[in-house]
Amino acid sequence: MRNAKSEFAFLFLTIAGIASLAMSAFGLFAAAWGGAWAGSDVGDKVLHLLFWLLPTLSTVAFVGYFVSKRAGQIGSWAITVGSMIDIFIVNLNSCLAGNCTTKNPIKIALGVFLLPHIWILLASSLGLQLAKSTSGGSAIRSEQEPTTLVN
Repeated sequence: MRNAKSEFAFLFLTIAGIASLAMSAFGLFAAAWGGAWAGSDVGDKVLHLLFWLLPTLSTVAFVGYFVSKRAGQIGSWAITVGSMIDIFIVNLNSCLAGNCTTKNPIKIALGVFLLPHIWILLASSLGLQLAKSTSGGSAIRSEQEPTTLVN
């Protein structure tokens, strides 16, 4: 018989899986439409490469979750934070070139959250995080550990 925790864990894994597949498709389309190595100099080319490569790897992190929960979570969060840093640097470079209405770095940093794919990456990372916490992984381990008496 299924309990509520396992149903919530399945729901969170489903959300994370759909978000990961959507982000991998986004990354592949970004590479196809924008060019895999586009940019005027090496720095722009590396930022553009990371822009499409990091989201493309989100499905790899999702599948990695089933091999090792910790590795899948670390990979998913690394992809999310790396994408945020990449977009922040792109926005900062654009603003420093004069294509920006504000010079406040805090507003530029918060501009990262205006992009929909960041929210989808966050949904994937949070889905894996919530799936692990609702599956009761830590409670099961603590029940299996032998108890010791302190004299």
